Amino acid sequence: MRAVVKTRRRRGGLEVLDMPDPMITNPDEVLVEVRSTAICGSDLHSYEYVPSYHWIKIPIIPGHEFSGVVIGTGEEVRNFKKNEKVMGESNCYCGTCRNCMDGKTNICSNNLIRGLAVDGVMSEYVLTKERYLHHVPQKLPFDEAAAAQACTVSVHGIVGRTQILPGDMVVVFGVGILGFAAAQLARLKGAIQVVLVGVDVDEKARLPVAREMGFPTINMESGNLEENVKNIIGRARFDVAVDCSGAASAIIAGLNLVKKGGVLSLLGLPSRDIEFPFASAIRSEINIVTSYTSTWKDYELTLKLLDEKKLDISPLIVPYSLGDANSAFEDALSQKIVKAVLRP
Repeated sequence: MRAVVKTRRRRGGLEVLDMPDPMITNPDEVLVEVRSTAICGSDLHSYEYVPSYHWIKIPIIPGHEFSGVVIGTGEEVRNFKKNEKVMGESNCYCGTCRNCMDGKTNICSNNLIRGLAVDGVMSEYVLTKERYLHHVPQKLPFDEAAAAQACTVSVHGIVGRTQILPGDMVVVFGVGILGFAAAQLARLKGAIQVVLVGVDVDEKARLPVAREMGFPTINMESGNLEENVKNIIGRARFDVAVDCSGAASAIIAGLNLVKKGGVLSLLGLPSRDIEFPFASAIRSEINIVTSYTSTWKDYELTLKLLDEKKLDISPLIVPYSLGDANSAFEDALSQKIVKAVLRP
């Protein structure tokens, strides 16, 4: 099979290589023919080879967002059959630790992330355990089904962990797919105003898409941030600030723009450690919420919301062939696009 492989410990280092076809060897395994695999923020950090990703396995097939069709099953597989449309989870959780037994598979004590610790999904075929798969609604396109994994992170963080009340005003930092999904979910929870915040480079494609989707936007590198906020919502502070970027500047700005007693929700994963003004947060009694990846029920809810068009990511997706992986990564890094998907 053809697969994208990161072969060197440096920026880039991607090659499209011929690799052995995976074969079912365990009774709980499912073989999937990949139709779409999406590029995630962690894939970009791995591609750049930032310091906090120096631990990753090399060589490795990147990626953890995929959809496809079942072409083979182990003898103990009961819930999936040949030719069924599926997508897979990013975390390879053990299923037996205390967190897993409590349903918190996203923070499994023995968790391994596809494409970082073990081979990922940017290939023509993927072998996976049955428990990591989900059925995809028949009318949902493969590209959206693959990118749904990223949306599950926002579903877990916004639906499952962040208190947003009807009538709240919400600001979302980061105009990648996490931010777009978080903004739509905040609306679904009853927020009366949701503002998306980006930076200069987002003016190329991302902020225009946000405006087309009906969200007020702010470029935090243009003009006075607080004045821009007042012009949109009529006051200086939001009830809830959500960071989907992982950028230190956005996290601090979120703290500064949330009201006393408000909520600062952190969904984005920083690529390196940052300094944080805890004294200010404590004095304002800010409720800081952290959120990491997603659980089985988050996947099921995400697919349902996408199928019912209550969550829309179709304007964000730009397809590439597997052979154009390097171009897809570079375009994503330069933020010419919102969400790149590879089609093997």
